[in-house]
Amino acid sequence: MKKLAHACTMIGIILLSGCSSDPTTGYSTQSIYPTKYRTVAIPVIKNETYFRDVGFLLTQALITEIESRTPYKVTSENSADSLLSGQITAVRLTALSQNRTTGLDEEVIVGVTVNFEWMDLEDDTTIVKRSNFEGSGLFVPTPPSGEYLEVGEVAVVQQLASDMVDEMQAAW
Repeated sequence: MKKLAHACTMIGIILLSGCSSDPTTGYSTQSIYPTKYRTVAIPVIKNETYFRDVGFLLTQALITEIESRTPYKVTSENSADSLLSGQITAVRLTALSQNRTTGLDEEVIVGVTVNFEWMDLEDDTTIVKRSNFEGSGLFVPTPPSGEYLEVGEVAVVQQLASDMVDEMQAAW
């Protein structure tokens, strides 16, 4: 029994000595997100394209990602200490393959380009700013799948939201 207790103690010491208090210098139990902020305001993402729903879908996906993956709470701009804003600049449909018989597109990629900025509302400084940030999602419009464009739009905004939240991590 003493050997087991001694082994557990040694493993604990090894594990603790391998962790760093600063995530930039090694393994750490500290947050990978800046701890200065507690709340984020997210106005509806602006959309310069004819694909009207993409801005609303991206806004909702960002709220979900931030609430589930970060220590931040999403709140109104009046009570937030930071602001994440963005603008969709392009939405493209690119056919990957066509049916040889009908000539219809079988696989289509929805590509979205967005510019976004995360700002500190206390001192109006930019925390993160990215231009021409891109994401893509696939949908299959032809039978037997017969998916609608919205399937590709949802796929791309979920991927973009995840990637944008990754960009909010503390600088390494």
